[in-house]
Amino acid sequence: MRLYSDSHCHLRSLSREAMEEAEKAGVELVLTAGIDLPSSDEAVKTAEKIGIVKACVGIHPWRADTFSPEALSKLRELAAHPDVVAVSEIGLDYVGRRTPEWEHTKEYVDPEIQKTALKKQMKLAKELGLPVLVHDRTPGEEVLDILDEEGILEVGAAIHGFSKDPAYARRCTEMGVFLSIGKRSLERENRDLYEVIRQTPLEFLLTETDSGDPTGVIFVAQKIAELKGMAKGDVGRSTTGNLERLLEL
Repeated sequence: MRLYSDSHCHLRSLSREAMEEAEKAGVELVLTAGIDLPSSDEAVKTAEKIGIVKACVGIHPWRADTFSPEALSKLRELAAHPDVVAVSEIGLDYVGRRTPEWEHTKEYVDPEIQKTALKKQMKLAKELGLPVLVHDRTPGEEVLDILDEEGILEVGAAIHGFSKDPAYARRCTEMGVFLSIGKRSLERENRDLYEVIRQTPLEFLLTETDSGDPTGVIFVAQKIAELKGMAKGDVGRSTTGNLERLLEL
């Protein structure tokens, strides 16, 4: 059984040496996600080169205004690669966005455009039998409503970088949706998230960094272990098993 896993990161130009260091630390399964067509293509190329890495392809809500029938066709082509295990990063974000120049702005893509891109990509995931890892920065439970309406639970889903309240988390577990707990969320005092981790059965939790350094999942496993009164290694093995179950690996 694999030890630690990163269900959501963006490796980009991470060196093979850095990945070897991650492996030495016990990280044995890494999912690198695209946010648009170029980065999705890069994710596939990275997975081809590094054994413990699997790719996710998708168009982020920050880039939803680039979504088109042609983009969907290209995503379908990329998703057919044997190293692609999920459709991600997709979702809704009504908080703001990073521009193509990577500048932060409070302006965001029109919600209807975001929803169209999300639903089309969910349909693609369902068509291909791939799970989805979803970005949710909305004030309510709209993403869960769409997951339900689109029948995506047939192929599986996780909320990445989970930052919602305990009520939302309970609905996720009732629906069979995984909660992916991120390093950045745990690096600051976050009592709601602590309570979510305490209340949520371990079989619904994943670990992630949302960064370029997968070794950060060891910190996440340690924090979950402290909150649940468990051993760090047991958390690592369990959450990695959950990810393997979601991906049907």
